[in-house]
Order: sequence, then structure tokens, then C-alpha cells
Amino acid sequence: MKNLGIVILNTIIFFVIINIFIVLAWPIFSDFRNKRHSYSNEVAKLIDLEEDDLIILENETWRKDYKFIYQPFIGHTEIDKTGKFVNFSFKDGRKVNRPKNCEKNLYMYGGSTTFGYGVTDYQTISEYLQKELSKDYCVYNHGKASYYSLQENNLFFNHIEINKKIDYAIFLDGINEKCGGHFAAQSLSDNFSAFSEKPYLLWKKSLRTFFYSMPIYQLALKFGSNDWINDKSIKSFLSINTCEKNITLDELFEKRIKARVSLCEKFNVTCYTFLQPFPGISGKHSDLLINDEELNYHKKKYFLLSKIKNNIIDLQHVLKNDYKLSYIDAVHYSPETNLKLAREITKIINKNE
Repeated sequence: MKNLGIVILNTIIFFVIINIFIVLAWPIFSDFRNKRHSYSNEVAKLIDLEEDDLIILENETWRKDYKFIYQPFIGHTEIDKTGKFVNFSFKDGRKVNRPKNCEKNLYMYGGSTTFGYGVTDYQTISEYLQKELSKDYCVYNHGKASYYSLQENNLFFNHIEINKKIDYAIFLDGINEKCGGHFAAQSLSDNFSAFSEKPYLLWKKSLRTFFYSMPIYQLALKFGSNDWINDKSIKSFLSINTCEKNITLDELFEKRIKARVSLCEKFNVTCYTFLQPFPGISGKHSDLLINDEELNYHKKKYFLLSKIKNNIIDLQHVLKNDYKLSYIDAVHYSPETNLKLAREITKIINKNE
């Protein structure tokens, strides 16, 4: 029994030491990593920045400030950022060089491709759109990581509710479309369940949270499988298991678009919903940056969503003749792709004016 007690004590001490070591070593490793960038030579040419600036861009996008905060009714949003290449505020969205006075305001909604992950402020769709449109327009970039149509609708209504002046609303959808919830939904649910638990049972919920917060667990999570396509919640996009009735994603997406159209008509906003370019469907992608399983996933989703013909404009043709990379990673667009999309959107707006 005495030997068992010694073994248990030594195990606990070893566990504590390992976690302390990880806490001390992790920032050192992160600082070392933050002195390099992971852009390939081909992608670096597309972004057209010096080596030092590529490091700054990647740090501002994915590393030092890659954090989110909770916003009621929409879920998560990026924290406010001020940097050399990535500037964002929840109030006005990602930085766009707008005129001081405008007759019309154009709000862009979408996921990280709309936000412009991986490119600079001046290489986003919104920035190019601002330059392509006349000086009468002010463009606001409210794209956010992982956002899909339901979150965009909620954010759009949030802007209407607080009396934002919106003349045009542009929605860029498709790649992130899903049945329900968002990537932070489970964490928020766990925290709320602890908040509403009986005091004498709270330890059950907090114990699990404490375990998840252990540095050794987070390290294992960090260097575990990076194959996001194996996530069952992502792969189950053809049906909604959490709803009362099963419904295909295209039917659900169509309902969300109809609700969006109703909001736009009710509040006199000219709205456009675009089915964004998908890797494997349009444009040129790198086999080193996206695997076959991911491509098949996107193809399957695109052919499902492309069944919808009303109130949506398919943009696959924009990248039809690309000979250079259209994507700088698995899904995010190159600066040239963003420019092409901005010009196509401008053409459609001007045509319907």
C-alpha cells in the first residue's frame, strides 16, 4: 500500500512538472515560429510582399491575434485588431479605404473568404470593390471566420436593428454552409450549462473544463489530427440530426435565402446573394494545399447548393480561365481572385442600377 501511494504521488508530481514545462516552453516555441511564414514561393508571389512583411501578415492573420469574442445572437467574431496589414473592428468590419462622404452604403457579409484571410487589407474583395465602384459608394467588409448564411442573416438584422444605413447588402455564401450551429457552439453550450447548474453539482462541469484546460491536453490537441474533414459534424451536411425533421442542406439554404430576401424587401435594401467559387469546381488550386477528400467534400456541397436557382447568382464562371493559383491555401482566395470577384459584383450592381 505504501509503494502504491508513492507511485501515485510521483505520478501527480510528474504530471504537474510536465504541465509547468509546457506552459514555460510553449511561448518560446511560438515566438520562434512567429519569426517565419508558411507561404509557399508560388503563393508569396501572388501576395507580392517582402519576406518580413509576409511574416507580419501571417502573424496578424493566424497567430498573435487569432482570437474571437462572443456576440449575442450571432455567435463569435474576431477581436478588434490594429496592425500593418490586418485591421478590424466589430463596429465597421475589416478596414476599407472609404470616402468620407457617400450617398450609398454597401455592406458585405460572408465567411473568412469575404474577410480576406491570408491577404492584406488592400487585397480583399471589399477593398477592390470600393475602388471599382463610383465614389458615391462606401463599402463595409463584415465577413467573419466560418460564417454561413444563418449567422450572416442574424448579423444583417442586427445592423438593421441598430439603424445602420444599408443601401446594398452583398452575401458571399457556399463553402461554409452547414446545417446549424457554428464552430464555437459546443464551447458556449458547455459554459452555459455550467452557469445554470445547481451549486452543489457545479464541480462535475468545472472538473471537465479544468481537464480540457490542462496544457498537456491542449498540446495533444494542437499536434493531433489536423484533418478537419474527419469531423462528423462537418461531414453530416446532407441532413440535420439535431432538428426535429431531417432536411437537406440545399432546402435549408433556400429557406435562409428566402428569409434574407424578405428582410431586404421589408427594409428597402438591395440585396445580392452569390454562390462563391469552390476549390475543385472553379479556378486553379494546389494539390499541396488541399487534399482529395476535402475537394470531394466541396464538390459534393457545391452540386447540392447549385440546385438553387432563385435569388442567387453563381460565380464559378469568374475563375474559369485561371492559369495562376486562384487559392492561397485550401479555400481562401488570392488577391487576383478577389479583384476578379469584385469586378464581377460591380458589373452586376451597375447593370441593375
